Amino acid sequence: MPKPIHCKSKRTVKEPDNKIIFIGTGGGRVVMSNQSRTAGGFILKLPTLQIHVDPGPGALSGTSKTKIAPAKTDIIIATHEHTDHANDINALINAMTLDGVNKRGVLVSVKSVIDGTEDDIASVRNHYKRQLQDIFTVNKGDKVKINDLTITATETRHDETDCIGVRVEGPDVSIGYTSDTTYFKDLYKEFKGISVLIINVLRPGSDRWKTHMCTSDAIKLIDDVKPELAIINHFGQKMINANPLLEAREIQKRTGVRTIAAQDGLSVNLEGIAQGRGVQTTL
Repeated sequence: MPKPIHCKSKRTVKEPDNKIIFIGTGGGRVVMSNQSRTAGGFILKLPTLQIHVDPGPGALSGTSKTKIAPAKTDIIIATHEHTDHANDINALINAMTLDGVNKRGVLVSVKSVIDGTEDDIASVRNHYKRQLQDIFTVNKGDKVKINDLTITATETRHDETDCIGVRVEGPDVSIGYTSDTTYFKDLYKEFKGISVLIINVLRPGSDRWKTHMCTSDAIKLIDDVKPELAIINHFGQKMINANPLLEAREIQKRTGVRTIAAQDGLSVNLEGIAQGRGVQTTL
């Protein structure tokens, strides 16, 4: 069992927030190119920490549109080095640290993002690495503890790249994120006990694309995990054409689990879930 890594964030001022803000909900080459939706990832705005997950194209400009201050970001999680997940990582570090004026923030990611591979350079430039307070390279099963929060890297099966999903857990949060992965029978074990499950669903129905999930896969995963809330995200063009809202309704009908389709700019209030009052969303 990998030993957890411990770290303390410098920002400790409590804010009255506990929500997920979707900056960009597009995925794949076609959507990333035509920008029918952006691919800026999502932000976990928690009472004491702000986390930006998978800052792809549009991540930085999207924070402005959703009135989120990137300078208040404490943690960046990049699940893998593909452009639609890590393109804006340097710009986000620059904004988070005011180009190094404030050496702060934590990056949690995989080796290819941080150090590169034999065939390609790292996603993060050395200039921006030096601006961060801490950098953690993780593999599946590794845990990083930051203040009262635990980030666990989960298993994925996605192309040839090193890639992780994550569990983010603490007193005010219990969220799982699959990132990009093909469906496999033990995937549900990575997210058992999670309250909110965010699933990257590239295509509708049973229209599978290599190393990604479709709606039918999401149904099987949600049926096994049984979260309080499921959110489908990271849509390819075929999914957008089919209408993710209709796919979410079908998932909810088949599983009995409240399911919503993410949209660019959608905010999901987690307070209601924690207090048993249901889900509140705003655009």
